Amino acid sequence: MPAINFKVEGEGLPVVLIHGFCENLEMWNHLVPTLSKNYKVYTIDLPGFGQSPLWQTAVSLESVASAVADWVEDQKIDKAVFIGHSLGGYVCLALAELYSKLIAGVGLVHSTAFADSEEGKTNRNRVIEFIGKHGHEKWIETFAPSLFAKNNLAYCQEAVAMVHAMGVNTKVETIVAYTLAMRDRKNRFEVWQNIANHCLYIGGSEDIRIPARVSEEHIYVRDKVDGYILPEIGHMGMFEDENQIKVVLENYLGKIT
Repeated sequence: MPAINFKVEGEGLPVVLIHGFCENLEMWNHLVPTLSKNYKVYTIDLPGFGQSPLWQTAVSLESVASAVADWVEDQKIDKAVFIGHSLGGYVCLALAELYSKLIAGVGLVHSTAFADSEEGKTNRNRVIEFIGKHGHEKWIETFAPSLFAKNNLAYCQEAVAMVHAMGVNTKVETIVAYTLAMRDRKNRFEVWQNIANHCLYIGGSEDIRIPARVSEEHIYVRDKVDGYILPEIGHMGMFEDENQIKVVLENYLGKIT
């Protein structure tokens, strides 16, 4: 299994923050100082992103979860709260299904337990086709700003630039491998529904990738959940409403301890 690049700060309950597609651990940098006051916060680069090498060209959510589980064991972490953004949420759900003994809590941030729809799978294929013809830099130009609610783009320019840079610096083979893995991932809605621990769900009212009605399904299906659909927020709540995200995370983690 590949070596996973990571950073750690603070002491206390282990909290593992897992980034989304075409991102890396730096996307959490502005949240770590707050959370690490009370928790041992780990940020990781998933295999192929940031400073973690891609160990194989055929990637599945299960193989990524296995790599993360091996890393958790290497860090001698018995249990942790796993919080994942988008793709990171898919990894969290695979961990919850395959390595439940590691789970102290799960947080999905702008993510879903559902599999891709047929339309979604077609769109994944189009991404691969577009990148093959025009390169990933051209694709990232439209992908990065599309993650934010249109009304938030003006004051999120720095964040958009950061997301753009992370995407451009991601290797093409990683983008293709994970696009296929996301396209082919299984439905884990029952896994989400049946996680025994208290969970967290954060959605955005203007998220074009995870519509509010889908977020509501994830919130209402569970009894033990802190559920939020942030108003006027797209797919990047940690940048679009940083202060609210900090409050939500701290409130949730306080219930785990």
